[in-house]
Amino acid sequence: MAMAVLSVRAAMPVSSTRAAAAAAHTEFYDLLRVDKKASSSQLKTAYRKMALEHHPDVSQHPDANRRFAQLSNAYEVLIDPELRAVYDVSGEKGLRGRESKNRGAAWAVWESWDEFKPFQRKTRKGDARSIAAARSGVQGLSNEEGGEVTEAQSGDVVEYPLSVVVKSQHQDGRNKGVGLVVSRNKDRQDRHKLSPENLELVEIEPLFKEPESQAWRPDPMEGAAFSSLHDLRVLHVEYDRISDMWMILDELSPDCDSPVYAEEVIL
Repeated sequence: MAMAVLSVRAAMPVSSTRAAAAAAHTEFYDLLRVDKKASSSQLKTAYRKMALEHHPDVSQHPDANRRFAQLSNAYEVLIDPELRAVYDVSGEKGLRGRESKNRGAAWAVWESWDEFKPFQRKTRKGDARSIAAARSGVQGLSNEEGGEVTEAQSGDVVEYPLSVVVKSQHQDGRNKGVGLVVSRNKDRQDRHKLSPENLELVEIEPLFKEPESQAWRPDPMEGAAFSSLHDLRVLHVEYDRISDMWMILDELSPDCDSPVYAEEVIL
């Protein structure tokens, strides 16, 4: 019986074998609800419709972030002819180590199409992320004189000192956490009314990472933190706006780390 199976496989045309393999890789098409023969314009239309339904600024579903990230990844692969050809034959496994020439195309959809604009909420956190995306991977900012800016700016990821309350709650030996600078008092329009001490305060959104991961993301268990500009260390990072995750390129201080949560607590 085994020999019969082998002989049948050997007789199968190579083109038929490839077609059968390609037919199995439909997950990205299914996510966007399009046919495998969909044109670029059809893909864009489909993504436009799905993004309006599933973007976290629109959807109230607790899994909206993950769902939107999946949709955006599928769109960026299928809109790239080379990656699409690889995916059709080898699926997601074949995409490993390959970068789309259209990276960021999904976010450009959300940024530019008029029907999305009423849903684009103007918030300090959103503004900070826009700045972070523009500076992702940059190894230093320059001031007007051409020197490097070392003071933390909105959109920077920083090490910041934990409050006494937070250290007491966690009791894990950390003295510093990692967070995103959301706003600075010195950038406020009414800054002239603030005392010198309050003028140096910044608002920080805490970040955390899971034990086996290198990606940092917003900490759902911690509220806003506040610190003085003088106590912050700016970190060089790369930011993935679609997934809302940061990769830290610098070594953290010995007393700086992520809090550790049980998985069921995060969920």
